[in-house]
Amino acid sequence: MKRSGKWILRLIYLLFAGPVLLLLAASFTGRTGLSLEQYRLAFSDARFLESLKNAVVITLPALAIHVPVSITSGLMLARGKIKGNRLLNGINLLALLLPFQVIMMPVYKMSHAVGLFDTQFAVVILAAFSPLGPLIMATLIKGVSEEQWEAVSIETSSVWKKLRHIILPQIAAGIILLVIITFADIWNMVEQPLILLSATSKKPISLAFNDFMKGNTAYLWAGSSVYAMPIIVLYIITSRLMRSPHSMFKK
Repeated sequence: MKRSGKWILRLIYLLFAGPVLLLLAASFTGRTGLSLEQYRLAFSDARFLESLKNAVVITLPALAIHVPVSITSGLMLARGKIKGNRLLNGINLLALLLPFQVIMMPVYKMSHAVGLFDTQFAVVILAAFSPLGPLIMATLIKGVSEEQWEAVSIETSSVWKKLRHIILPQIAAGIILLVIITFADIWNMVEQPLILLSATSKKPISLAFNDFMKGNTAYLWAGSSVYAMPIIVLYIITSRLMRSPHSMFKK
């Protein structure tokens, strides 16, 4: 069983690492062999740099909002004594399961109604308040034993102390996973900026990449590598944190 598990893991790593390594290797090839020519072309393209900047402007604020909102919302859904908690959980789950195509027109109409159409702020808000994070955090927080929760409740009534000393250390690995998933989801999203942004100068790389790569393969590999690099770097950093996630919330 252990041996088969190891081979399955190796296969998964190969399926992930193989294309990434090929992408990186191809990005350093030019007309005369090994070269940085593709990267020079990529970073001299103003449209490419602008789309990267737009992706950063959208992704980082949305991520910074989504993670704490998910933790606090998850705490209320899991431990809060609120009337209609089950209904809130059901609505949250339904919002997650519905394909975005179903609510595209309502979102489009609402963005016009509140004057946020064709603004990156609208995309940030839509991404920041995704229902996925609260559901993940609520599920993890429900896994914290009642005994521990009650023990801290006797010592203090402060929700922050309960969160800081009991919940966060136990769900630290889940928070790291949430950061990775959320970052990748926002960085790669297409449908939300497609329906909310019309100006090319405001589009993130996820939406603009295919547009300016059509008929232009001069820096296709390097451009793809730069597009993927933030996710790869974040994965490497968070992989180190996952080895001892509890250290992030030392008492």
